[in-house]
Amino acid sequence: MKKHYNIGLFLTAEHSCYNAAFGFANALQSRGHSVIFLVNEGSLFIDYVKDNGFGVIEILPITESVYSVTKQSIVSKFNLWRRLTRHSPSVLLKQQRLVHLIKENNLDIFFIDDVRNDVNLYAVALAKNKIPTALISYTFSSQFSSDYPPIFSSRIPSGKGRPNVFYRALYRWLWGWTISTKGRIYSYALVDFLKQSFKKFFDQIRDIGFEQELRQFGWGSAWSEWKRRPLIPQVVFGHHMMDWPAIKSNPARCYFGTSDLWRKKSDFDWSRLDLSKPVIYCNISTTGGFGSDRVSSGNGRKNPGVSLSKRNQMAKRYLEVVLACFSNQQDWQLLLACGSFSEVLVQDQYPSNIHIFERLPQLAVLEKANLAITWGGAGTVRECINSGVPMLVFPAWTDQFGNAARVFSKRTGLCGNIQNVTSSQMTEMVQYVLTDETINTSIKAMREQCSAESDILELVRFVKKHLNFQL
Repeated sequence: MKKHYNIGLFLTAEHSCYNAAFGFANALQSRGHSVIFLVNEGSLFIDYVKDNGFGVIEILPITESVYSVTKQSIVSKFNLWRRLTRHSPSVLLKQQRLVHLIKENNLDIFFIDDVRNDVNLYAVALAKNKIPTALISYTFSSQFSSDYPPIFSSRIPSGKGRPNVFYRALYRWLWGWTISTKGRIYSYALVDFLKQSFKKFFDQIRDIGFEQELRQFGWGSAWSEWKRRPLIPQVVFGHHMMDWPAIKSNPARCYFGTSDLWRKKSDFDWSRLDLSKPVIYCNISTTGGFGSDRVSSGNGRKNPGVSLSKRNQMAKRYLEVVLACFSNQQDWQLLLACGSFSEVLVQDQYPSNIHIFERLPQLAVLEKANLAITWGGAGTVRECINSGVPMLVFPAWTDQFGNAARVFSKRTGLCGNIQNVTSSQMTEMVQYVLTDETINTSIKAMREQCSAESDILELVRFVKKHLNFQL
């Protein structure tokens, strides 16, 4: 048996997903394996992967001259179900292309992201060709069950045993809503919510079209928060101690939460800050730019010409509350990463304790931060745990609500509602998290449990058990 393997990673085009995967890949390479990322041609992630020292397989656009394909029979346009679930010729072309790339590059093990839109499409080809495959997830997404709420829900499971009839019914309802919609209506403009929910619903139906083939090859699929996904082993880029007991008891689920401890860290110039005072890090740089409304600065003035779309109304409010809070608390130092918002905000005058950036090297900043204020994205929560930094979470979309519930439940921070929190309330929350002994003890204890060596050994055991490879 080979001692060193070629391992392929096929991810969702999200920075947080790639960041987690880089640590995972570094851990695998430390054991002598070669890790290659499959990335669509022209994607900005090609250079991102190369800059982090990994190989790339570029996936070229499909051309029918490359592979042969049997045309499917024409289905009556009046048969809506068949139209939704049948496969177009391009499906077979995509499947053949992926298998060709895997074999051409001698990949021994394949990891595919569980929220890719095409995960079921490719799963059929992987199962058919008996390619050793596992899912990877950069969130705490799970599969439908009446034993726990979906990650889109802020509900904290009650009790240690199996939930009673009431809670099982509640969880089924929450799962039904999650599976068929984009989550919270107030997080979107109504038209956008309806459009995206309908698209998600019909995509779910299309995925059912792969179920028969997946079962034929011994896999099958199940409902999940974002979409149906194959029922195969899964590696989660999150900490097992942050997940709900009923979910982490799944033997086909492995946690690799210390991926950040394997990542390369950028530098940050701390000379502008007084490290004898609390440093609070706030990041909303993953949200888009401005649209149709004005944003107020911390001094009460409004920036002329600045506008925010409905999609970014919560980001607008987030900024206003944070800036007002720290403008009145100059003993606290704020490092604010706000993406394209920074272009306008830097033109205004703020107290010297507020430092505005487009982006910040998050891992480097968390090394010395005393608190992180965040939407509650899975990547930031994981990185805060690895760095021992307590959190103040204001969720807005999808899995952020479930992440916030986990942060609160595990006593590693507080969570609030960005829709109605005031600057004075945020000030009280920041003060509480900075000084509360329970929260700071809990986050330090959890940080001490973060063992990179333990995670890699558990991964080795998991892959050996489920894929029969000795990493």
